[in-house]
Amino acid sequence: MSRIITLHAFTQKQRYGYETTQFYRAKIARYLGWDYLQLVTNPQVRPDWKADLKKLGFLDKELICVPHSFSDIGHDSLSVKPETLNLSDGDTVELTADGFVSSLTLGDGSGRYYYTSGPFLFESFKEKELQWFHKNGDLALEGRFIDPFIEPSPVSIFYPEYIFRKDGIIYSEEDLLITFLIDTINDKDLIIRDQHIIPKPSLWRYMENTGKKYYEMIHSNVKLNLSNANLRKKNNYLVASELLTESLRQLDYNAIFLAPIFTEKKGKVKEIGPVLDYCLVGHMEEIKNIDLVIEVFTELYKRGSNVHITFYGGSEKRLQQLRNQYNLPPTIQLKGMVDNVPYNQHQCYLSASYTELFSNACVEALSHGLLALLSDVDIAHRFYANQSNAIRLFQNKGQLIQMIEEMEQASYRQSNAENIALAAHYSLGTVAQSYRELLDRNF
Repeated sequence: MSRIITLHAFTQKQRYGYETTQFYRAKIARYLGWDYLQLVTNPQVRPDWKADLKKLGFLDKELICVPHSFSDIGHDSLSVKPETLNLSDGDTVELTADGFVSSLTLGDGSGRYYYTSGPFLFESFKEKELQWFHKNGDLALEGRFIDPFIEPSPVSIFYPEYIFRKDGIIYSEEDLLITFLIDTINDKDLIIRDQHIIPKPSLWRYMENTGKKYYEMIHSNVKLNLSNANLRKKNNYLVASELLTESLRQLDYNAIFLAPIFTEKKGKVKEIGPVLDYCLVGHMEEIKNIDLVIEVFTELYKRGSNVHITFYGGSEKRLQQLRNQYNLPPTIQLKGMVDNVPYNQHQCYLSASYTELFSNACVEALSHGLLALLSDVDIAHRFYANQSNAIRLFQNKGQLIQMIEEMEQASYRQSNAENIALAAHYSLGTVAQSYRELLDRNF
C-alpha cells in the first residue's frame, strides 16, 4: 500500500502552524486509502507527547518519534498505575486523564523519568542528557543537545540540535533518522520534509542514491532572501504558492505547487452586511502584525464603534504578553488555541500579516463564506484579492480603520460568492489528485 510520510521536528502545539498542514496531509492519505506516518525527528521530552498531536486529529498509529523508536517500549501505550511505583520522599508523579503515569520527577532533583508501559526515557537535570531504556532496563540510546555556535560537536551539524550515542557510535539527528529510515521506508512511499530551510546533505544523498520519492516543502517566501534560503537545484520542492512555484521554475529549481490544505464548501452564497464581527487566526507572533489590529479595534471602540474581533491561536504566554501590554476593550477577545475555529460565527476574516505565502486560515475562512480584509502584501493576499471582489486590501492603519467603518454602515452589503468560488480551487478532490501525481512521477 502507498504511504505519505512526513518528516518534521515538533516542539509544542502552541500555535497554528506546520502541524495543521500536516494533519490535512494525513486526511488526504485516508481519503486516498493510503497509510500515513508522521515521523517526528527530534526527541519528545515531555509527558504523553502524542496528546497534543492527537488533539489535532492524528491517529496514535500515525505518530512516531524517531529517537523513541530505539527503545523497545518507546511507543507502547501508557499503562503504569501509580500504586505500582516505589516512591521516595519528594518524588512527584504526573498522571494522564486515564490515571496512568506519564512522568516521575525525582525528589532529589536529579532528573525525570518518562513512561509508556514502563520508564523508557530519563532526563538528567544535572548532566543535561537523555537516556532511553528498553523494557528490561538496558540502555538503548543516549542524547545531548548541542549548539554548534557555542561548543564543538563531535559530528557535523549546522544548527542547534540533539546528537546521540548508540553502541559506542555518535550520530547526528540526521544520521539517526537515516538509520531509522533504512528499515522503514520503501519505493512506494511519498516522503515530504517540512521545513526545507535546514540543510540535510546526508539525507539528500540517501534519498537520491536509493531513488526515493522525496520532496522538501517550502512554506515561506524564499525570494525575500534567496541567498539564505538553502535551496538546491537537485532537490525536488513542493511550494505552497502558485506564483512562487512559477518564479522558482524560472530560476531552474524543481518546484511543484502543492496546496498545504484542502477546502470543503461550508459557506452559503449570500450578501453580508453590515459587517460587525471579525476574526483573526494565527500564531500571534510579530510577522502577523497583531499590534496594529489591536490598536485599530481599540481606536474604533473609543470612537463608539460596535465592531468586534476574536483572535484564535497563539501560546498562552504570548496572549498574556498582549493582555499585559494593552488595556484590551471588551470588543477584543483572545480565545487562544481551539480544536476548530468557528468561522461560521463571524462575518469577515482579517489579516495584517507582513507576508503570506498561501495563508491557510484565510482560505479556510473564504470556504466558510466570510468576507476578507487583508494587508496589501505579497504573495497570497494580493493573489487572492485579484480573484475576488469580496476581498479588500489595506496599506496602513488609517486605511484599515476607514474600511471597517465603511463596512459597518447599515447600508453596506457584499456578496461572498467569489470568495467561495476562490476557495473551491483547493477542494479535497483537486488536492488529492496532486498527491496521486506526485506518487506517480518517475524519479
